[in-house]
Amino acid sequence: MPPRSSSHLRRNAAAYCVVLVGLLITAAATAYVQQSIHERRLRRFDDAVQHGVLGLQQRLELNQSLFLGVHGLFTGSRYVDQAEFGAYMESLTLNRTFPELEGIGFARWLPPEGVARYDAAVRDGQTPGQPMWPQGPRAAYTAIVMMDPLDARTRQGLGFDMLTEPSRRAAMLRALDTGRLAATGKVRLIQGWEDAEGRVGFVLFIPVNTPSRDARPPGASTENLRGFVYLPIAMEDLTSELRFIGFKETIDLEVYDGTEVRDAALLYASSRPASRGAPVFQQDVRIPVASQTWTLRFSASHAFIATGTTGQRGTVIGAGLLVTLLLFFITRSQVRARTTAEVANTEQQRLTGEARDAVQVRDDFLSIAAHELRTPLTNLKLQLQLLYRQLRGEGSLDVEKLAQRVQSSERQTTRLATLVDSLLDVSRLARGRMELNLESVDLDELVHEAVRRFEAEARTAGVQVTVDSPGPVTGQWDRMRLEQVLTNLLSNALKYGHGAPVDVRVRSDEAHATLEVEDHGIGLPPEDAQRIFGRFERAVSSRHYGGLGLGLFITRQLVEALGGRISVASTPGQGATFTVVLPLSGPGSVA
Repeated sequence: MPPRSSSHLRRNAAAYCVVLVGLLITAAATAYVQQSIHERRLRRFDDAVQHGVLGLQQRLELNQSLFLGVHGLFTGSRYVDQAEFGAYMESLTLNRTFPELEGIGFARWLPPEGVARYDAAVRDGQTPGQPMWPQGPRAAYTAIVMMDPLDARTRQGLGFDMLTEPSRRAAMLRALDTGRLAATGKVRLIQGWEDAEGRVGFVLFIPVNTPSRDARPPGASTENLRGFVYLPIAMEDLTSELRFIGFKETIDLEVYDGTEVRDAALLYASSRPASRGAPVFQQDVRIPVASQTWTLRFSASHAFIATGTTGQRGTVIGAGLLVTLLLFFITRSQVRARTTAEVANTEQQRLTGEARDAVQVRDDFLSIAAHELRTPLTNLKLQLQLLYRQLRGEGSLDVEKLAQRVQSSERQTTRLATLVDSLLDVSRLARGRMELNLESVDLDELVHEAVRRFEAEARTAGVQVTVDSPGPVTGQWDRMRLEQVLTNLLSNALKYGHGAPVDVRVRSDEAHATLEVEDHGIGLPPEDAQRIFGRFERAVSSRHYGGLGLGLFITRQLVEALGGRISVASTPGQGATFTVVLPLSGPGSVA
């Protein structure tokens, strides 16, 4: 190296180092900002996906709300004709909310023996519509008898048996089996009506049963089935009002029927496959649609990347990059500090609230416990004073009165012992020291023994207790704890039953035993159904009904310790039914 060049490098070494460091910092900052740009694009894409999913779900919910409203019209009346149906639909002003409604209608259920009568009634003019088609022997039939809007296009479908189309049949049977709304897979709407090609979409079905006072659980029975309300929805109509960032411009949406992305299941595509390039971002989202599952595929094109990034690299490379990075780190530190403070404040508020609630529960419990313990103590003290005076009297002793007072004292002592036992049980449960002595126990025998113990109390209250049990139901349980569960439930039934009958039922299957205790007393509101199983909780005022509010809490803890579960079904003024389900194999089995 020439001497002049060597001297130049030594003199300008610091400058060259600054340049080198500056270039390294600039390169690192450029890479960092480029990564940040990518993450912002990805977040923007995620936001668009979330808005797209939400928008589609809202459109689905809007259609389902319309559908359930029409279902309510049919279930609320034993007979709905086309005029009433049309008037109801007109009152909804659907032309504004659903301007391109494909049509909504009612398909009547026809058993094989009813097809001829239906066709004859149609031909005689007694029933509006068209004869059932297509003809052919089948196990069951349906016929479209009402549609809205009823025009030249939709009138072609009157009389059509939708059970003849596999996808519609599957959805109708699923709706019949569950008693709930069910959707078909991908179908061609207006399929089979003359030469109409139809549009891609799906159909919603929900069964309509004859109104009955007897509540029946959903199932595949067609005893009271009148037919199905159905709503065909074209995918292009469903997505016509869909709006989210970049939709159809830089982000494409594909909707597939099912959990797999395949051409045969494609319900909707916002662009033609030939016009799409390789996506830069892609995300699949699965959503439930009336017992079906859809897969939504969102794809971002290269145009999505170009938006909002012009000039950013030049700004980053400029002299303000270092200051920007410093401010970024400072701001991030401040945000973290503020977030930490907010979390600490929220936790402090939570702990303060829990402490306040605990103090309130303690005060309430002490007040109730003092009242409950004072009552038998006061009565016991009074009886002992009277007994002492009678023994100290100079006259002859009245043995009958002595016996009554001793018996009264014994009752109050028993009541005190019961209250103390309840407190001890709560203490054991809180410390996890509840021990179980498992043995083979016959639940049927245990129920009858418990009912016999309550015969005197039930007779005094004028209550008739009946037991419905098919026979021995043997399981591995703790006899004493199971007796305690029965005692608490029967005691509550007599206490809140207001003299009405109490029914005790025992059932079993291969794995579980079920115990039901039903009274017909005051009942309780639905919002109290879970709260009453809490510690010191009660659904009625302690002024009218005594007790510490521990009976059902202890009962639930004992049932869960035995591996089971307890629930209550009740209507105010109509009584309550407590149901206990226990595994026959004892704790540790799957309930």
